[in-house]
Amino acid sequence: MTDFWVLLGPDFAGKSSALARVRDEVGWQVVSHDDAFLDAHPLVRTLRGCWVDEALRHAGTRYSAELVLTVLHAVILHQRDELLRRVAAAEPDAGPVVMDSYYYKVLAACTLLGVTHEPTFAAWRAMPQPAGVVYLDVPPEVTWRRSGEGARATAFEHYGPAATRDGFVRMQRDLRTAMLAEIRDLPVTVLDATACPDAVLAKVAAAIGAPRC
Repeated sequence: MTDFWVLLGPDFAGKSSALARVRDEVGWQVVSHDDAFLDAHPLVRTLRGCWVDEALRHAGTRYSAELVLTVLHAVILHQRDELLRRVAAAEPDAGPVVMDSYYYKVLAACTLLGVTHEPTFAAWRAMPQPAGVVYLDVPPEVTWRRSGEGARATAFEHYGPAATRDGFVRMQRDLRTAMLAEIRDLPVTVLDATACPDAVLAKVAAAIGAPRC
C-alpha cells in the first residue's frame, strides 16, 4: 500500500504553498480541503465557504456543537475518501500521498473553542493513520503578521469574537500544544518553517524521504 504522510502546522504556516509545490515540483499526490485543491470537488469548496466561519461564530447558540461538527465531518470524510482513492489507484513506485492536516488541526481547534462531540472525534481517530507527520513550525507572532494582522483570520483561528493579536497568539500557542498532543504516538518531524520557501520545500521532501525530481 502506498504510504501517506500528513503536513501539519498552525494557521498561516505556509502549508498550502508547500503542498502546491510538493505536487507540481516533487510530483507527489496531494489531498487537501483548501480551495486551491478543490477544483474537482466544488461541493466541498461550497460547503466550507458557506459554513465554517458562520458555524463556529455561533456554535452553542444558533447551532449545536453536534451540528457544527456534522458538517465538518463531511469535509474530513472527503479527505479520507480522496486519500483512499489516490492510494488505491497509485502505481507501486508512485511515491507517497501527502495529506493537508488530516483531522488533527480541526479536532484540536474545535476542542479549544469548546465545540466538541466525542462520537465524531472517535470516528476521526478511527480513520487510517499516516506513516508520519511533518509539522511546519512557525511562531504565532510571525503567523499574525502573515494573516494581515488578523484581516484574513477566520473564527477558527483565534479566541474571542474578533481577531485581536492577543486572541490569535494565545489560540495559536494552544493549538500547537493540542496538535502535537494529538499526534504524539506517530512519527513526527518538526521543521522550522520560517525559512525561505525553497528551503522549506527541501526540508519537507527530505523529511518524507524521497529525493526531489
